[in-house]
Amino acid sequence: MQDAYVRAFKGFHRFRGENPRAWFLTITRNTAYNWLSRYAAEEELIPYDEAKHADIILMNEPDDALVSEERKERLQKVLERLPLEFREVIVLYELEGLSYKEVAAMLGIPIGTVMSRLSRARQRLREGSHYGT
Repeated sequence: MQDAYVRAFKGFHRFRGENPRAWFLTITRNTAYNWLSRYAAEEELIPYDEAKHADIILMNEPDDALVSEERKERLQKVLERLPLEFREVIVLYELEGLSYKEVAAMLGIPIGTVMSRLSRARQRLREGSHYGT
């Protein structure tokens, strides 16, 4: 995150005022991918663990906390199995609340591709949730 903040600070003069959140998320994403390609072998990566990390995936809590935890765990497992291109669009659109246009700009892909990937990601999430992951 420090690298992303430094890059954003250094590149702020190029920011044109469209959407600061999408602009910074793009910098953060690119910084993370650059770091991973340079320093991290895939087998050394630590998988995301909901129990250890903050509540990044916010959901409407049902009355029964156990049911809610079960839903979060199922969602996390299904998300982890999605190919990266599907996981990115579903997280940016559904969880981060970016528009199609913002997701497209952030990922450097056409809006139609965002819509297609989002549709396919949702389908895979539905399929994964029916099989109990």
